[in-house]
Amino acid sequence: MGARFIPRRSPPRKAPGLGLPLEVATTRGIFPAAMRAIFVSQAYSEPGTRGKLRALCGLDCAVAAAVPAGPARRTGGAAYGDDAGVLVAPVATRQTATGRRWDARALRRLFAEFRPDLIQLEEPPTSPGAVTVSRAARHLGIPLVLFTGESVAHSITITERIRRHSVLRSVRGVMAENQVAGALIERVRPALHAVVVPQLGVAVPPQQSPLASAEFMIGFFGRLVPERGVDLLLRACVHLAGSWRLELVGTGPAQEELESLAARLGIAARVTWHGALPHEALLDVWRKLHCVVLPSRSTPHWVEPVGRAALEGMARSVPVVATRSGALPDVVGSAGLLVPEDDVPALTGALQELHDDAALRGILGAEGRRRVLSQFSDEAVARRTLAFWRSLLTESP
Repeated sequence: MGARFIPRRSPPRKAPGLGLPLEVATTRGIFPAAMRAIFVSQAYSEPGTRGKLRALCGLDCAVAAAVPAGPARRTGGAAYGDDAGVLVAPVATRQTATGRRWDARALRRLFAEFRPDLIQLEEPPTSPGAVTVSRAARHLGIPLVLFTGESVAHSITITERIRRHSVLRSVRGVMAENQVAGALIERVRPALHAVVVPQLGVAVPPQQSPLASAEFMIGFFGRLVPERGVDLLLRACVHLAGSWRLELVGTGPAQEELESLAARLGIAARVTWHGALPHEALLDVWRKLHCVVLPSRSTPHWVEPVGRAALEGMARSVPVVATRSGALPDVVGSAGLLVPEDDVPALTGALQELHDDAALRGILGAEGRRRVLSQFSDEAVARRTLAFWRSLLTESP
């Protein structure tokens, strides 16, 4: 059961600049926990991204999330308090040209009061904020875990190299978003204990069958930019035999050009441009689909880091067609059809195969859901995270 706050009869005193009670109801001895951990990350500012953290509470962990409170000392979207057992602690931050800076005094107070077994830092190791967190952890003798999603090698300044060196020498282990990100860290510090675990899990909805449709419904979710490969998808659909429709969700600078391409290809009437959609409207689109496509193409500055749309589709038993870009082969595995990047005929062939074979769609959909439940759901990511933490804490530092 996750940790909960104990009501107090008098208002607690606050830590300067943080709003954290000087006595936290989840400190050791009040609610003993199997593991106590603090995440330092912007990722958990919104309640919808805290599924993994809540799942960790369900695994008998006491969890706190230090999130940015906004410029200066104004509170942003995250409010201080208890979110289903997760202590959410907004900390003052300041955005600079070199990255986010966290209020060092507030972080040290949070670390000292919560007394975690470890801290998970989810900031680029080249950032000034990462240095602040690593110094505080080192000063208090708290093991530090780094999460990295950096999937493209790029040149960095001497100052960034110094920061990275300072952070990595304080780190006990690394969690990487994908194999590419893990390999990049391994180049810098080969002996570091690293594992591939995604930053965020997926909420798995109840099992549903697609709405009945006479047309084969193809979905795309993502930003409309060249690297997402929507132009490849449009060209691939031109050659599909049979009845089909394409549902595109997302906006971006390439939309006008893509709409013109669809018109030139003669398929504009079969394409729906939804733009950005609220949550309920997104669910309506997902219920229509027979497959979801990720036609990503790698560039010198970008590779597909996680394939969120693939995971969302797999969780809903929607078959995936994806290119072998970045993390997609590792994410999709045997739960979808993989094609080479920039290969329109191969993409057409995969779509035609799913169009023609309802049994295959069922097999891939079921495998995708099983794969998400075992590896990528909020609960699965929490279990994998906790297992990695335990492996680090049982090792000699």
